[in-house]
Amino acid sequence: MSVWIEAIAFNHDQSTATHDALNLRRNASEEVRLPEWQEGICVRPEDSPAAYSIADIHGHKITIKASFRSSNPNPHKLEIRAVDDLDDPDIPTECRNVLGQVEAKKIAFAGGQSGMQEMTLHKVKLHDWGVGVRETTWHWQVRDDADDEWEHFASTRHRIYSVLTTPTAPWQQTPFNSTNADILWTDVLDYACWWAFGAKTPDKAAGKITRHVYNLGPAVLTYDCPGGGSTQYAWPDFNCTAFIDRLRGGIGNGYYLNCTDCATITSTFANAIGCDLWQSRMFGGWSFALNEILAIGSNVWQTACGWGSFSYHEVAWEGACTSNEDVFDACLQVDGDADPTTPPHTPLLPVDLRFGLPGDGLYRDRLATPLGRPNCNDQPATRQRRQVN
Repeated sequence: MSVWIEAIAFNHDQSTATHDALNLRRNASEEVRLPEWQEGICVRPEDSPAAYSIADIHGHKITIKASFRSSNPNPHKLEIRAVDDLDDPDIPTECRNVLGQVEAKKIAFAGGQSGMQEMTLHKVKLHDWGVGVRETTWHWQVRDDADDEWEHFASTRHRIYSVLTTPTAPWQQTPFNSTNADILWTDVLDYACWWAFGAKTPDKAAGKITRHVYNLGPAVLTYDCPGGGSTQYAWPDFNCTAFIDRLRGGIGNGYYLNCTDCATITSTFANAIGCDLWQSRMFGGWSFALNEILAIGSNVWQTACGWGSFSYHEVAWEGACTSNEDVFDACLQVDGDADPTTPPHTPLLPVDLRFGLPGDGLYRDRLATPLGRPNCNDQPATRQRRQVN
């Protein structure tokens, strides 16, 4: 008698994320096929993607649904399980199978078909390992009775994303239909989960993403000095499709970007894995004078492009986006030493750094000169989360 696996559903209940996977699509134009793994279609791990919210799933039993067929057309039962791939000593522990194993279950067949059967996972490591994108390989085994030896009959491979909690805006989980392009994208998770790999808190995850975005310069992106600091990717909405094309080596919307782009990229990718950031601006009645900075893509300490001042600046910002909240600025490094107004400079990427009041020695003081600080004011009315397309 032969047995085959026909399908595996990770997201088998689209109304909740407490016991199964999140709702996903691949990008603005392409959906994730359900069930995620299908016989004869899924070969590579990325053909079968699933994402789990660590906070929602913690303390709950995680289940999948799977269907099988048997060469025996008569009614019968078989015990089926899936075991973890053999540990590879060359692969760090936290990069291995995060979903553990599929508990053994007696599966009833009729006419050679089982239909979709709910099965429980055990030895799951989502909470232990934090944010990430990893590969799960399961070896499926079958036996007639508890006294029989297990026999291998199939192997399946899956790409598994783990995020901190249900993604925040602009990402959505409902309505889950083909027209809702705000459902979480795997194209974004491929980068966000890797950039924030291992993070277990929102601040740590957002900080890791901020650093990775800043480090895209100068090879992938750089500040738009030739164009006067124009927005290329995030006006009026976030052209996430073009940005991902750029990350993959394509043209995208080009090499240049500005602070609005950096703030939107950082907050949107961080929110995809469960952070809670906004894009928000700072300005005053006049332009505000700058201390010397290291703009994205530059290795020269200078005021931005030598201009001397900003008419506004935009960052990824927490909470109400006021002087009391922290900013994450992937557009530039400030001077982190005791006197940011004069050389020598100590590079400091603003990560989880409170905006502060003039004289606090925090983000505002490090970005703007003493004379510029009164015009470098938080503007919470500009707080937004741009839609993705």
